[in-house]
Amino acid sequence: MLHKRRREDDQNQHAVVGGGGRGKRSRWNRQHLYLVLDDWDKGFSVHKIDADSFVSCSGSDSDDDDDDHQGVIARHLPEPPALRLESHDGHDEADTDMAFSAMGTKIFVLMNGRCGLIYDADTAVLAVGAGAHAAPAQMPCGFGISVHVGDVLFLLTYRFFDDHGQHSFEAMSWAPTAAAALDLDTTKGGWSWNTLPAPPPTFTTRQCVVSHAVHPDGHTIFMTTANRDTPSAPLATYSFNTNEATWRWHGECALPFLEQGHFDAELNAWIGLRQDGYICSCQAVSADFFSMPPLRKHFAYIDPNMYLDCQTTKEKLFRKDPKRYMRASLTSMGSGRFCLVECVASKRGRKLPLFGNYDGCVLHRTIFGLKYNDKGELQTTDDRSTRSFIVSRHISHFAPFAFWM
Repeated sequence: MLHKRRREDDQNQHAVVGGGGRGKRSRWNRQHLYLVLDDWDKGFSVHKIDADSFVSCSGSDSDDDDDDHQGVIARHLPEPPALRLESHDGHDEADTDMAFSAMGTKIFVLMNGRCGLIYDADTAVLAVGAGAHAAPAQMPCGFGISVHVGDVLFLLTYRFFDDHGQHSFEAMSWAPTAAAALDLDTTKGGWSWNTLPAPPPTFTTRQCVVSHAVHPDGHTIFMTTANRDTPSAPLATYSFNTNEATWRWHGECALPFLEQGHFDAELNAWIGLRQDGYICSCQAVSADFFSMPPLRKHFAYIDPNMYLDCQTTKEKLFRKDPKRYMRASLTSMGSGRFCLVECVASKRGRKLPLFGNYDGCVLHRTIFGLKYNDKGELQTTDDRSTRSFIVSRHISHFAPFAFWM
């Protein structure tokens, strides 16, 4: 009887509860960093990196020449990866609409704006998601953003090459089936779509989202838009209240970071990457604020007053070599710690004539903490670690995805 009780306790400790949205992680399971790369000529790879590898070895890393092997060793990522995703045509133009998102312990594979596959990091199970057969008929294929709020994944999609196309805003969530509801078993169900109000008319079809963040209120998504032909010139900031399903225009102002910003409770600020290579913190504004800065002198000019107030680190953490810089992404690890992943062109990489990309690059993975010093200035902590890996690369616009789960 004692042995039976012990076996049952062990099973309960390692069980994953729930089949939907975020999933429940056992307290015995450690978190890992999952990297999604276009490092395979037939598709994409998902690499799982253990937290123990975050501690740098003396003399093993460099900010400059990690691929020249002159006293510095750039490693290769562990093989085999946790998951490979093969595409029927490899890395051709048909694959440019593939993106990835995460929620809880699940990684969502978004193909042409729809969720095709779902990978559970806890169970290593690959499941079929709410794909094209379940997506709304009016949902266009195209680029966009994905943001999770609570147990719901929000997808904003739009077409780059269709001036008369309509933005589509959808929510994907886990819903129990009718039979499961009668049995009160919420682990049985399926992913379903819900069509949300489209952005306001001022959010034109020629605009794309260049930065976004979830407000600390837990139900408001902020988005800064720009003209798709000049994404470096922000136009305006909007927000969507997920509780009320309403949009709000906040005027000609912009979030000061690129792509996704992460709210950190300890710093009480949004943290993100600046275009110039610095890390910035921005105090979250009121969900109903409005700003109208001075008009721009001409189309390409960006008035510094357009951006919300922010602080930046004194040290540049990425884009140190603009000629070799390719893409970068930032991931929150909680409690003031972050993971920066940057791709730079390998000095030994061969330029591919068809796409103009490099068949090899160096991936820098930097784990660092942020804090405010006695003067209230933003700075990195002393326990920063960096490691570099030689990887292949096939798509110029594809940014490495990093998820901490």
